[in-house]
Amino acid sequence: MPRAGSPFLSPPKHARRRRRRGPSLSIVFTAIVLLGGLAAAGYAGVRAYLDEDERLPAVVAFTQAWERQDYEAMYRLLDVKSQRANPKISFLADYRRANRAATVEKVRVGRAGPLLSGGKVVVPVTVETKDFGRLPDREIEFTASENEQGEGRVAWTPALRLPGLREGEDVRRRSGAPPRRGNIYAAGGKLLDSDELGASIAGVAGDKPTGLNRIYEERLAGKRSSTLRFGDRVIARVKGTPGKSVTTTIRLGLQRQANDALGGQLGGIAIIKPSDGSVLALAGLAVSAPQPPGSVFKVVTAAAALHYKKATMGSSYPARSFATLSGAKLRNAGDSACGGSLTTSFAKSCNSVFGPLGAKVGAKRMVAISKKFGFFEQPDIPAAKISTIPEAAEMKDAIAVGSAAIGQNTDQATPLQMASVAATIANKGVRIKPWLAGTKRKRTRVVSAKVAANVRTMMIANVASGTGTAAQVPGVTVAGKTGTAELVSTGDIAQNAKNTTAWFVAFAPAQNPKVAIAVMLPNQGQGGTNAAPVAKRVLQAAL
Repeated sequence: MPRAGSPFLSPPKHARRRRRRGPSLSIVFTAIVLLGGLAAAGYAGVRAYLDEDERLPAVVAFTQAWERQDYEAMYRLLDVKSQRANPKISFLADYRRANRAATVEKVRVGRAGPLLSGGKVVVPVTVETKDFGRLPDREIEFTASENEQGEGRVAWTPALRLPGLREGEDVRRRSGAPPRRGNIYAAGGKLLDSDELGASIAGVAGDKPTGLNRIYEERLAGKRSSTLRFGDRVIARVKGTPGKSVTTTIRLGLQRQANDALGGQLGGIAIIKPSDGSVLALAGLAVSAPQPPGSVFKVVTAAAALHYKKATMGSSYPARSFATLSGAKLRNAGDSACGGSLTTSFAKSCNSVFGPLGAKVGAKRMVAISKKFGFFEQPDIPAAKISTIPEAAEMKDAIAVGSAAIGQNTDQATPLQMASVAATIANKGVRIKPWLAGTKRKRTRVVSAKVAANVRTMMIANVASGTGTAAQVPGVTVAGKTGTAELVSTGDIAQNAKNTTAWFVAFAPAQNPKVAIAVMLPNQGQGGTNAAPVAKRVLQAAL
């Protein structure tokens, strides 16, 4: 390695040839006398001590820069003759072409050998490529010299671009015809893009694929046969492989019914199978337009309050129209007074209860459990946006935490995310990250089975006798929660559907869940009035 302060590392352009200092003459004389009959060896040892050679460090620095893919640094280490023969633009282009042809991903250099006669240094080099794997290990012989300033420099020709390359040879890759591309299928075996809604998820293939075609491009496209040549010599070959098809979890019929349930109005619906996290249908703005979730977020808050023991199923709360947090009033919808048991407070969607409960849980814990429920996580779904609540540091007082706990503040969620929240409760407190295709199943224990069962009890009450009665399905017990998210403050203005987003989340049958659903209708009023009936239609179709 180059020594600290070496002109090899920072060569002064105006420097004269350095004067190399050695020990005093008396020390030199003593060294020669001690070596006695080994005069030749003694002279070589003293010569090395007196005159440090910069050629080997130059080769080491050159190969290390190569390993970093720092071609500018490599060029600066070339000797004058090499730079004249290979202008920098040509030097950089030579490496770019060779790397592209060989599909180079990484270069690893081994320990440089000793400096040999004529300034030769041998360095083992390994090259990893995308298409051809690891090329045969070879050693490259470099030749180094010192310039007038005593700085080490490397002689270079294009043959040094890759190990095994010879003078005059170019690096070429020849690929065969594109292989047969795989298809994307819906759950029933039909092509996903045979349906307009399915096509929006499948996306398009091509140079800039979208949707599932982008996510699974490598699998679907397969691999061309390819041959790597140095000049006329074949260095490596790979056989082509046909593309493999992808089968998704989407039920095209259910997706059409979900889309029909929207009735042409702006909104989004996501349907998940709780037991395995598979996404059964996505309609409208199911993944792409996060909105304030409003009171459907109370499913998370209820779970947090029970999990962190800030409430029990035996807890009771006074009936009131608002709660005061940090000196500010957190009011119930329409200034209605509500309270009672935890289950009744949930069924009636009491902000005056769940805002303070969120504040008791605290900002850090609310964020922590939200993350377990899937907030802040990038979904593995095309075009899906991340759902968030404020970070703990942003919730500086009780009113900020309380507002977030009822789905306001700056909470943002997609129907996919809220369907996943419902599915987690349905799956006894275990969340499985929603998926459309593939084999990955990320499982997270969010809350205990007991806590999940208690939240389920509250959700059943919401549909049976609370704000979600419009989602009742004859002969089926539905567990759900309504939400009416304020887009602007509605406390002091006349009711206007455009000021709120209507939400409903549910799973059914409550005791043996087959589907979990979230419905979101931006600027369309009350969750119980507008979103719950839509959810009922979709649940009937799904079951």
